[in-house]
Amino acid sequence: MKINIKKLVFFMSMMLSANIYAQVGINTDEPTRMLDVDGNLKVRSLGDKSSNTTTYNRVLVTDNLGNIDAINLTDLKNQINEEIVENKLIYYTGTAPISSEKLTCGRFQFSFRPSTTPGKNLDIMVNLVDNPNQEVTAYYTIFRKWGNYNLKYYKANGKTFTTSNYATPQLLCPQLDKNSTGEVYLSYPGEANYYRVYFLGRENHRVGQTVHNSYTITCEKF
Repeated sequence: MKINIKKLVFFMSMMLSANIYAQVGINTDEPTRMLDVDGNLKVRSLGDKSSNTTTYNRVLVTDNLGNIDAINLTDLKNQINEEIVENKLIYYTGTAPISSEKLTCGRFQFSFRPSTTPGKNLDIMVNLVDNPNQEVTAYYTIFRKWGNYNLKYYKANGKTFTTSNYATPQLLCPQLDKNSTGEVYLSYPGEANYYRVYFLGRENHRVGQTVHNSYTITCEKF
């Protein structure tokens, strides 16, 4: 059925009062979808919903035939992020690690926290940036250097995140002393990206008798 714009207005008014199951074509005799337009499309007024991505969480996309569909906004962002190479650094000084100071790198956030072990200075923590919408396990390998020892293998393991705990930091490497370093290699399941993260806490300066340390985290995402 081939109709012009005036006829479209008539059909749209009918849709408001009745169920129509036929496909409608504009400038085409053979529509392949409920509304098939052979021509340009113009929308004169669109609201800005950039502050409400919880409700407006889908993005319109088209294929090379002009078929319009949608993909999830978070999935789109993750696909774009997967293609981006990142080099990130966070640095601060203080008398103790600050848990809220986080380095965001790709899928992950990394941070220090004061160690719960007496005589130790800090722990290395990790959490996800976005809700994975399912249970995922990120696998990693850690190398550590402390005292007069050279950098050596420490452990390999995985951290499991769910829709309820993804934003809660999990212990990645415990009980680092000041002037010791941690080197972590990890990946996110189902993605080709590879992360290399370095952690360093060491004495920086003194104010009177109070020691102020520097805390550094660097991340490379390939």
